[in-house]
Amino acid sequence: MRNRVRRAAALALVVATAALTVGITSAPAQAMPPEGWYRCYVPGYGTMWCLDV
Repeated sequence: MRNRVRRAAALALVVATAALTVGITSAPAQAMPPEGWYRCYVPGYGTMWCLDV
């Protein structure tokens, strides 16, 4: 029984670490604005990137 608890705790730790690592490494790529685009708020959709055409 004790081995199951240890394995479950280890698996939870590995999953949490992997999710945190993916979140941290992908955040900077999403934060950079595309060329000529700016942040705007669209009612019903939220904050997104906008481009005047």
